[in-house]
Amino acid sequence: MTRKLESALTGEEVKTKPKYPALIHVLLFAFLLLPSCNLAPKYFSPKPDLPTEFKTSGPWRTAKPRDDASRGNWWSLFGDFRLNALMQQAEAGSPTLELAMHRVTEAKALARADRASLFPFLTLNGSANRSRGSGNMKFQFAGGRTRNVMGATLDFEYELDFWGKLRNQSSAGAARAEAEQGDYQNALLGLQSELALNYFALRAQDAQIALLKRTVALRRRTVELARTRFEQGDIAQIDVAQAETDMAATEAEAIGLEKRRAELEHAIALLLGKTPSQFNQSAHEISGAPPTVPASVPSDLLERRPDIAAAERQMASLNAEIGVAKAALFPSLSIGLTGGTQTSYFWKIGDAQSRVWGLGPAAVEWPLLRGGGVRANIEATKARYDQAAASYKSTVLGAMRDAEDALSGVAVLRRQTAAQDATVASARKALELSQKRYDSGLVAYYEVLDSQRTHLRAEQEATRLRGESFLACVLLIKALGGGW
Repeated sequence: MTRKLESALTGEEVKTKPKYPALIHVLLFAFLLLPSCNLAPKYFSPKPDLPTEFKTSGPWRTAKPRDDASRGNWWSLFGDFRLNALMQQAEAGSPTLELAMHRVTEAKALARADRASLFPFLTLNGSANRSRGSGNMKFQFAGGRTRNVMGATLDFEYELDFWGKLRNQSSAGAARAEAEQGDYQNALLGLQSELALNYFALRAQDAQIALLKRTVALRRRTVELARTRFEQGDIAQIDVAQAETDMAATEAEAIGLEKRRAELEHAIALLLGKTPSQFNQSAHEISGAPPTVPASVPSDLLERRPDIAAAERQMASLNAEIGVAKAALFPSLSIGLTGGTQTSYFWKIGDAQSRVWGLGPAAVEWPLLRGGGVRANIEATKARYDQAAASYKSTVLGAMRDAEDALSGVAVLRRQTAAQDATVASARKALELSQKRYDSGLVAYYEVLDSQRTHLRAEQEATRLRGESFLACVLLIKALGGGW
């Protein structure tokens, strides 16, 4: 007679006795208690005391992207297709960037492993063995007989996270992964900015070499003219010697610049992940002016700079690890359930009589006496957090200095370039007057040579400042955390 039929006949409800009531109550109580305790200090994102504006005058523009947002191709502001192509090659071939990328992959995998401890573990076990016991042992069950034992079980294991240890481990792992992502973005920005710096330095070097080559060509024509005039008796031989000396000196200087150009080309090859023999950049003079870079207010550096973001995430990770260390002061409780089948006959492996189950192991671990090691570990973890906080502050201050240096560099170079352009114009006019005076026989040739040297040095300095302006623009972009 079933329970339903019995209930209908008697008119009374027959209550089914629940299985394992104590276990159910323990589990319900444990799950209700799990989120109630967390020993990690409450984490507050640090807010350094920053000025409302940079020391160098504006204008300012609020930065919109955060650290985790795409910065875009900031180098495209320079409008140089050669630089665009080099950037693509660098991102694809740089071994430094590849190393940083693998570190991010490792950190993310470890974070997933830390998070896995929040969930129950389920293990499938299977076994089969055949054995024979001795027939001469006292009280030996089935002595002298051969025995087969086959079994399969599912083991359920779960650690109750009363003190937040597992949650804090998971939070620390996630923060470490985010810190590694920040380090990757910092490596990427460093690679891009270093490539741009070397590229514009190379172009500035090409401009210097081209200037000297043009000057050598002019000096050669001057020498030819001086020789002709000497043969005609218009000038003395000393004038010819002075012209030849000046031409040779300028040519030697042009050749000397090629060494620095080769070094810059080799540096770019390294950033691309190539050997120097695999890379060759054709000569291309630097020209024009760098783009105007919209600047950010100081507080926006906290959103834009990947090194600041990485330092802040490192703090968050160590803050969570303090909670993990404190949880070691309290007992940890793990529960387990086992269920499966066991038999000596393969064809009975699914029979009800072959089923086995067990509650446990239920393990409690409480470090009552560790010689002060647990509290020492807590103190060490707090010290690591304090170190990270100091490192974060240092990173922020360093970022402020980088931005101020770059801003002042851009402003000073802009004024200096304008003044140098005026110097070039004056030197050119002085050279023209000297040449006319010499042609009229009013002055000696050394006055023309002196004017030529002055004009050449003025043009060289103007070219150098133009290159420095491009470099300062790149440094400003890097100091502000990249593109926007």
